[in-house]
Amino acid sequence: MSFRLPKFPMLTIFHNPALKTSKEALALLQKASRRYNFEIDLIQSKTQPPTHQQVANIVEYLGNGSIEEGLKHILVKEAEAGGADAVEVRTPSTVAEVQQILDKNPGYLRKPLIVDWNRGKALIADPPRRVFEIVKGAAEER
Repeated sequence: MSFRLPKFPMLTIFHNPALKTSKEALALLQKASRRYNFEIDLIQSKTQPPTHQQVANIVEYLGNGSIEEGLKHILVKEAEAGGADAVEVRTPSTVAEVQQILDKNPGYLRKPLIVDWNRGKALIADPPRRVFEIVKGAAEER
């Protein structure tokens, strides 16, 4: 007889602890994880950028299957990049272009970004209550 631990759904949050919105989204996600029994994969995305395969998937998920739509949402805009070094971050035209930008500037990934890899869903949790849009699906998966 074998014993197998229960498998809980997992949501990934690409997080920037310096952003109020990101901190609030993480807190809501943590609270929901206790209630709905899912795990959280916390990625400090200023220092740990997504892999190229993750970027490709995230673009597709953000656009609900439309790469063109996902490309509009994955990167920060100029004002969001902020600071004295702010540059205009234009909408990329390809996933490869997004990957090149994030390889050089991982902080340009919009945050808080929450991904449900199993269901192929992603969203930017701004405002933070958008967390519940993705949590509901993860909870129903069980």
